[in-house]
Amino acid sequence: KDKFLIPGLWDMHVHLYYKQYLPLFVAFGVTGVQDMGSDFSKVSAWRDEIEKGNAIGPHILTSGPPVDGGSSADPKLPLLVARTADQARVAFDQLYKMNVDFIKVLSRLPRDAYFALAEQARHWDLRMVGHIPSNVTAQEAVEARQRSLEHMFGITKSVSSEEEAVRFFERCTLTGTRVSPTLVLWLRMSHIDDTKLMSDPRLGIVPASIRDTWPDVSDDPTSLKVQVWRIYRLVALAKRAKTEILAGTDTGDPYVAPGASLQDELEQLVEAGLTPRDALEAATLAPARFFEAEKEMGAIEKGKLADMVLLDANPLDDIRNVREVQAVFTHGRYYARKDLD
Repeated sequence: KDKFLIPGLWDMHVHLYYKQYLPLFVAFGVTGVQDMGSDFSKVSAWRDEIEKGNAIGPHILTSGPPVDGGSSADPKLPLLVARTADQARVAFDQLYKMNVDFIKVLSRLPRDAYFALAEQARHWDLRMVGHIPSNVTAQEAVEARQRSLEHMFGITKSVSSEEEAVRFFERCTLTGTRVSPTLVLWLRMSHIDDTKLMSDPRLGIVPASIRDTWPDVSDDPTSLKVQVWRIYRLVALAKRAKTEILAGTDTGDPYVAPGASLQDELEQLVEAGLTPRDALEAATLAPARFFEAEKEMGAIEKGKLADMVLLDANPLDDIRNVREVQAVFTHGRYYARKDLD
């Protein structure tokens, strides 16, 4: 009575580097995550523990190691390196045998390798998502049927006017290509307000052993501050063209509070021009459609997965009300406010 029930939220762009993060997602109403690259063996084991009821955490879909054109500089992010079309096909076979949920590509992947990987993904009906490689245009990525475009990387250099952007997003809508702008990532990269970022009390939920590895953040006025405005404008144009938007945060990065950052992302999507309902759908119904799992999730209906969040206020009135979490239902359990605390 006098509460508001919403489907469990999905963060559609995280990196599961730390097991300690898993219950924190649930504490903020995030009952599902899409892991965009991490240690596959570790994440698979964590997922098994959660699904068996031996640990608290969100549902997990994972890409395993992303495919890139060079080796990894981050030991937490193993990569498969593909510099040629043949190497890309070998990488695809490796991922397919690992039984990953989808394939993630990164920016350094060469053209020939990218298109060979995309061809295999289409043939075997395995989603390919990620960055647009630096030598591939956004239009080519859509025609190659990349299923989601992350961070808006590559779109800004491929469309030079609002008219071109609208035509591009109309094509995305027609092909079913989604966009995950990760606006909170852009705010971090552009150093919009480092003082606010570093003093965020919610970062205290991250274990000190992890916080101690984060680099110092200093105010760094760069052209990215101007770029951020354009990214927000592209989000508005994408929505006008009815391109489906997915909410993601790049959790795993320094200065990101797991779960809480998704609430920030929904607020920023509204800042970019979405309605509160649009923003809420970006973390609920849109992921369900993306996974072709509308019969199981994305809405509160009899027979669907009972991942739900109970709120003290209506998020359709103000998207910031997604912060007013009273309880969470997931994996057959009910977590009251005291449990979440």
